[in-house]
Amino acid sequence: MRNHVKIGVMAAALALSSTASAGAFEHFVTRKGDRLYDGEKEFRFAGANMPGLVLPYDWTLYLPERLHLPTPWEQEDAFKTLDQMNLRVVRTWNLPIRAPDEERKSWHYVYGPGEFNEEAFRAIDRMLALANKYRVRVILDLCAEYGDYLGGIGTYAAHRGKKRAEFYTDPQLKEDYRATVRHVLGRTNSVTGVAYRDDRAVLAWQFGNEMHSAPDAWLSEMAAYMKSLDPNHLVAETRHRPGQPLLVDPNIDLVTRHLYSNYGGVEGGWIGAIRKEMEALKGQRPLFVGEFGPYIDGKMFTHENVVDETRKFLEYVRSEPGIPGALIWSMYFHHRDGGFYWHQIMTYPAVWSYHWPGFPSADAQREIGIMAAMREAGFKIQGKAVPPVPVPDAPEMLPVSGGVPLLAWRGSAGASGYDIERAPRADGPWVAIATDVSDADIAYRPLFSDTAAKVGEAWFYRAIARNASGASRPSNAVGPVRVTQVCLVDELQDFSRVVAKSEGLRLNNDYNAMYAEYLFRAKGDTNDWVSYRAGGTIDSVGVVAFHGKERADLELRVSPDGKEYVALDAKRTERLLPAPPGGAAKGQNRTMIQYDCAVPSGNPFLKLIWRGPLELDRVEIRHR
Repeated sequence: MRNHVKIGVMAAALALSSTASAGAFEHFVTRKGDRLYDGEKEFRFAGANMPGLVLPYDWTLYLPERLHLPTPWEQEDAFKTLDQMNLRVVRTWNLPIRAPDEERKSWHYVYGPGEFNEEAFRAIDRMLALANKYRVRVILDLCAEYGDYLGGIGTYAAHRGKKRAEFYTDPQLKEDYRATVRHVLGRTNSVTGVAYRDDRAVLAWQFGNEMHSAPDAWLSEMAAYMKSLDPNHLVAETRHRPGQPLLVDPNIDLVTRHLYSNYGGVEGGWIGAIRKEMEALKGQRPLFVGEFGPYIDGKMFTHENVVDETRKFLEYVRSEPGIPGALIWSMYFHHRDGGFYWHQIMTYPAVWSYHWPGFPSADAQREIGIMAAMREAGFKIQGKAVPPVPVPDAPEMLPVSGGVPLLAWRGSAGASGYDIERAPRADGPWVAIATDVSDADIAYRPLFSDTAAKVGEAWFYRAIARNASGASRPSNAVGPVRVTQVCLVDELQDFSRVVAKSEGLRLNNDYNAMYAEYLFRAKGDTNDWVSYRAGGTIDSVGVVAFHGKERADLELRVSPDGKEYVALDAKRTERLLPAPPGGAAKGQNRTMIQYDCAVPSGNPFLKLIWRGPLELDRVEIRHR
């Protein structure tokens, strides 16, 4: 199996190499005064931060299953998303560096000073090839001060036994940073054969993410060094907070600001804050908004105004020539195993990275409206009419394991939903068993369960992607799935699957990073309960719950008639999750407990009883 994967990756790389060359840019982006140009044409953009293009990281809990390099398929899904939205610039995050006492991981780009991971850099090779293919420019961050959860200035210092604050002044640490600069700018792309310093898809090199303590002297020194290695590309500043000094240096082409409602200096609104910056800059350099997050805080942004306020801000950016563009924080793409990647924004509840084209499950952050506003801005800032969204490509059904029809598929960029079809043979006849199924309601688990199937039947399955413009071609067919069990699944997005419940239960999807980025939970306390009825006699039950400081277990009971219940002796698998390092949930953590048990024959009813505070995350009832 591993060899098949390698062959597939090699084939994808060869195909990408040829298409990237055909779609390569004609010009480097250049600067004249406070404007950017693509050849003779002024270059302006709306864009997105997609840190997952380098590493779909989980900085809050550092879960190993969330930390792995993106696949070629995932990266291409990201660029298809950017292309559909006409977001013509994407910004990455820092290059992860291994700590001195840390085991080497596949996703460490920098193992140590001057030592680099070839496997990881091939992900950037693919990213740049795709950027050329889809005509999206890249701002590549090289390090980090704030946000260095995956390694940054403190890690470079630690390798030399020095203090974090010495990064900007110590000669050895400066040379270690220069070694990374040399490696990146001088690397030859293994996919395209083009050196990074010669790749026109690169818009700018950025020193790092939010290096707000960087002194002028360090910035000037490193900018001059970058220009000595690569005079073709722009260099972007990194000090990001409104009101910080704006360095005008002959080797620094772009200054930047990041905008969040909790930042100082933005109390009068983002537009007012940036106007002050533009007045201070006096037209000497372009200022791009490297990050902006229109997150609902109940003050600057509310559920009622957030979409309109985002549109107003984007229209201001378009109206101000000295601002070449703005990039939303942040967007993620589809996951190789189905659904999307998720990334909690820990400063605000019920907020995660945006998914295109937006989904009702993210209504708490008004995702559909925000994504529509971004797409409109992407075309308008370039003086183009906003076209209909393209019809999605066919999705890819993933293999079904065992005899339980739990289905997953690799999604299509721009699809708002999927029709699920089944047939007794691979050639049909196909019948729809579900329509407009979202792949953004469930995180890191199967997306759909065929509860209408019967034990003993055999079915083939396929999916069709849909959006407002139409339907895709059907996916590949998987099967035959010879049904031995059917699974009732409840992800607790609502209470539609329960038979009855206590009044005290409430739904919760706040601060999902504390819950391994699983999305919805039913929160209750002692003597709360919920009951289910399966479509037949229950064979086994699997339940996931999250516990805080108290560890009172969930009680599982079954019944033949829904009246008299007997308790089950469930196996417990416990996993203590770490606490997030920052944000509103700092210092809090949860214990994830999986309860599994077989069920005596003849019991179609299940009841779950709280014996203390906990949050019910997922229920699987397998039955005949």
